[in-house]
Amino acid sequence: MIKAFLKDSLLYTFANLFTRGIGFILLPIYTRLITKYEYGLFDYLTTLGLLLGVVVTLEVTQAIYRYMPEYKDNEPKQVSIASTGLWFSVIMYVILGIVSFVFSEPLADLLLDDVKHSSLIKITSILFFTNAVLYNLTSLMRASLLSKQVVLLSALNAIFVATFSLLFVVYFKLGITGLVLGQLIGCSVTSVLSYTIVKQWVKFTFCFITLKEMLTFSAPLIFSSVGVVLTMFVDRVMLKSILGAEQLASYAVAIKIASIVTLLMVGFQSALTPLIYANYKKSETPKKIAKLFHMYLIAAFISLLILGSLSTWLVTIVAGEQYAEGAIYVPPLICSALVSSMYLFFPGLSIAKKTSLIAGVNIIVGILNVGLNYIFIPLYGALGAAFSTLFSVLLSFILNALFAQKLYKVPVNKVLTFLIFLMAGIMLRLFSLM
Repeated sequence: MIKAFLKDSLLYTFANLFTRGIGFILLPIYTRLITKYEYGLFDYLTTLGLLLGVVVTLEVTQAIYRYMPEYKDNEPKQVSIASTGLWFSVIMYVILGIVSFVFSEPLADLLLDDVKHSSLIKITSILFFTNAVLYNLTSLMRASLLSKQVVLLSALNAIFVATFSLLFVVYFKLGITGLVLGQLIGCSVTSVLSYTIVKQWVKFTFCFITLKEMLTFSAPLIFSSVGVVLTMFVDRVMLKSILGAEQLASYAVAIKIASIVTLLMVGFQSALTPLIYANYKKSETPKKIAKLFHMYLIAAFISLLILGSLSTWLVTIVAGEQYAEGAIYVPPLICSALVSSMYLFFPGLSIAKKTSLIAGVNIIVGILNVGLNYIFIPLYGALGAAFSTLFSVLLSFILNALFAQKLYKVPVNKVLTFLIFLMAGIMLRLFSLM
């Protein structure tokens, strides 16, 4: 399992190094060619897309991850799962698109504070649809352990999105609309290519019995995922609402810098879940998961140490002096990104299909995070948002791990875990004094 994990992990890491690398190369161009207001607005729309992605499809892709490996020897069942999941997502996003087009002006006034942005609402709704299709198709590949194909398509998508975005922003000078159009066209091309890889599973078929089975597993996860989104992304929505799009822009740049750490960790995240579901019944799997968790902890601390030390330099170089205030937000956001993925190493709740318990924990923590942001953003600005999110993801991890360990014991080294968390806390304090 570990050999397969490391192989897939390296592939996913390479893909993200390439795709995120392109993103960081383009970030200085975008932050200098569009206003801080537009960049903040773009990040705000992206965050709304993440929230809608959870609610609209009822988290049906989680069922794909859960059941595709389980029926690896039953191709007709895999076809039923893959096809039903895709067409269900398509139908739900078509409905969302119709609503967005019909009510584009009221939505623009409500979400973007200006009815003139109604065309942006329409284009963005199409982008959300395209992203959903692409995510569904690549989820099929990940669930089927087609890591090489995922890597290739991720790289191609990054190239397509970068090319079209640059064309619309630099040459046609379309600003935020150009960014959205570039992503839309790039994702559309990649979706077509993705279909050619998974077409053996995707047919013009729809099974209500299969859909019921999938939604029975995934529907309770909506509340869980909403809780996760509230924990990880509500800070941006509230920052925009309380302090405005320009303040959100600095915070968004800090998030981009902090997300460098996901370049190193995403291999763990992308490769781990399918392998756990495929191997969890083997007696040696818990020890192997624990070993991988210890590796993750050490790599996470090293990442915090390096990126936290370079945060001011990175923000200034990447985005420019006008975003320099964002440097102080980087260290706590790095910790949030790292801790938010640690639950993957404690899969007991998912294996036991205790989705209601997962949902309960995450929604409670998500609501708590909304309250913390509401209190601390007016008092401490974006820094209050950063630490509110960190506290929330840490609490979520602790609760999920405690419950999961009762159902599927992963023999982690508690002393090592405590020491690394303690050292991370000390580093955060030192960075705040720099």
